[in-house]
Amino acid sequence: MPTNLLGPLITSKTRLKLLLRFFVNQDLSGYLQGLSKELEENSNSVRVELNRLEQAGMLQSEMDGRRKLYRVNKKHPLTSDLTTMLRKVTGIDAIIERVVGGVKENLDQVWIYGKLAQGLDSDVIEVVLVGSDVDQEYIAELMGEVAKVIEKQIDYKVTCNIPEETRSKCLLIWEKQDEQ
Repeated sequence: MPTNLLGPLITSKTRLKLLLRFFVNQDLSGYLQGLSKELEENSNSVRVELNRLEQAGMLQSEMDGRRKLYRVNKKHPLTSDLTTMLRKVTGIDAIIERVVGGVKENLDQVWIYGKLAQGLDSDVIEVVLVGSDVDQEYIAELMGEVAKVIEKQIDYKVTCNIPEETRSKCLLIWEKQDEQ
């Protein structure tokens, strides 16, 4: 869990879970009660931390009926830095650097799915590599190296495409840019 790296800096476990939940995948939003259940934290401690993050301008909210919906304030000057930092401590950046760097000519996209794509900490990173003619043995070797470095299990699969209905449950972490 990122707490072993961020714990000394961010002493509130609830705040750390909320930062992970919102900043690993900035497209996620949530209500107090749902967040409390997802994070397995007391709703009062979640409320306190949501208020702090909102007062700091890192989260924004809007009323949806009688409930408050929270989401990342993408205009906050620290949003991209927090996202980068959290992706680094969760191991996402290591996958991009080592795996994509090694086989990017045959890759089109890299997706994360499962708990981490939902902004929840996990000891397993689930990855989908989208591409063609990808050297499976080399990918296995690279994933093994990354798993050792980040001390997490990596489950991955290689495919030619991801169905549209599956994409909504995934987080795109890398995409080949058209060279011009």
